Amino acid sequence: MRNFDYIKLSHIILVSFFVFSCTGKKDSLGMDDEIRVICSETDEPIVRAYLNKIFNDTLYTPAPEPLFKLIFSRPEHYQDLKRYAQIIIAAVDRDNSNSGYRLIKKLLPDYQLNITAKENPVLLTKDLHARDQVYVVINALDKGHLFKDINKNKDLLIRHYEEQFKLRGSRFLFRENQVEDEEKLFTDYRWNIKIPWGWEILRNDKKMKFFWMGSEYPYRWISVKWSDGNIIEDQLSVGEQIWNYPINNYKSIRFNEHMFKLERIYFNDYKGWQCSGVWESNDSLDAKGGPFYSYLFYDDLSDRTFHINTLVHNPGKSKAVYIRQTRLIAKSFRSSPQKN
Repeated sequence: MRNFDYIKLSHIILVSFFVFSCTGKKDSLGMDDEIRVICSETDEPIVRAYLNKIFNDTLYTPAPEPLFKLIFSRPEHYQDLKRYAQIIIAAVDRDNSNSGYRLIKKLLPDYQLNITAKENPVLLTKDLHARDQVYVVINALDKGHLFKDINKNKDLLIRHYEEQFKLRGSRFLFRENQVEDEEKLFTDYRWNIKIPWGWEILRNDKKMKFFWMGSEYPYRWISVKWSDGNIIEDQLSVGEQIWNYPINNYKSIRFNEHMFKLERIYFNDYKGWQCSGVWESNDSLDAKGGPFYSYLFYDDLSDRTFHINTLVHNPGKSKAVYIRQTRLIAKSFRSSPQKN
């Protein structure tokens, strides 16, 4: 027997969802940034409009890319799709001619059908048919009922889907991370970062206090630069440090003024700065480029300033999922006080 989270106005309550499933579930299927949506052809325009308002966050790579891609299918394909990591089954009326509603009637007990008719139409559960799965049913009476609590539903759904992305992404990236190299980083520098399987250490310079690793197909770089003391003064000095970073450390690339954005953030528990924008090759004959993210922060326990930079190069193809993966790797960073 499974539990569904019932999204009700300002809070979530648990209700029973009568589906029996076996233990030892297999891993969920599909890409981390794909949401499989099952509804009738008639309902698709309304459901798409609703979900586009919820999953409307984008990353600029530099072209805007959605954090989540919606892929629509019809109810007759439910058995083939029910093990996907992110799945939404939706209907926008209670007409038995609606194939989406007929599917939902098979999935929900009568009392849940009645609850979704009277109150919020959104139900959510985890790991129903597979491990690491977010499973949602939207059972609305009409368009007005569907959109009534969209803002509150958006916050809750986004939180669940972001947690899901981090969980699956971390399991994929760190399933066979290079523990020996990570431990050596900590021994040598009193900080470390997870090094995923397939990533190569490109440079490890103790004198220059610079560490650089990368992976191919698509190309991704992550580097860490550190300095003794707090060298963060104000926004202008932060911008200059980040702007000069690729020339001082990579040599072969630079940042472009286009979409160069600087903002205050918390990186893990550190108060600091995030910068995003576009990098490009110095050599015009070797035209390469892509999105970058930099994180600059001061660690008072070790009395050091850290700069973590992430780059992606995947020309003509989607980059958003790889940016989010490099962010997961960057946020695996940990530091400890230095030895006396």
